[in-house]
Amino acid sequence: MGLREDKKRRQRREIVEIALELFRERGYDQTRVSDIAERAVISEATFFNYFPSKDLVLDELALAQVELFSETLRYELANDGVSVPERLRETLRVAATAIAADREFQTVLYTRSNLFHSDGVLKQRTHEMYGLLSGLFALGQGRGEIRGDADPMQLAEILLATYHLTTINWLTGWWGGRRQSLQRRVAAATEILLDGCAVQ
Repeated sequence: MGLREDKKRRQRREIVEIALELFRERGYDQTRVSDIAERAVISEATFFNYFPSKDLVLDELALAQVELFSETLRYELANDGVSVPERLRETLRVAATAIAADREFQTVLYTRSNLFHSDGVLKQRTHEMYGLLSGLFALGQGRGEIRGDADPMQLAEILLATYHLTTINWLTGWWGGRRQSLQRRVAAATEILLDGCAVQ
């Protein structure tokens, strides 16, 4: 990578980091492109060279979240001393804990970004994440810990669907006054799913 490309990469990362700070401080809707540009000490034109709209910064943050989830999966794939069901529990526990600690921003990310209807790099990274998760299920099948009559990719899809719907319902207060923590709700949903995945 040349010096110019490296500088552009660092500038892009700085814009994203500053935008995230402002989203957390002021709220997404209250943060203007001019606010981000001012704090980053760049012109609005420079901002738009990197991101044609503020919404695309949100998509960049969604991409970072997908990549972080993938890193957790890579770690768990290599964690040979632990059963696959326990690795799946830990993966979702870590993810739920991170989201619960940043509820206001995560609500924006889940409801306003292209996390669930992505294209381009975000879609590619999401597919890679599915591949890692299906690989973990396949490993569990090979070890006799997960039922072998199901497609590992479909198991990955079902687990992520369960996790994401549980998460978005918690973030948006779908169930009204119920105050159960996200970690407990995700853990309970995971147990139901893993019970269905168990070898009979």
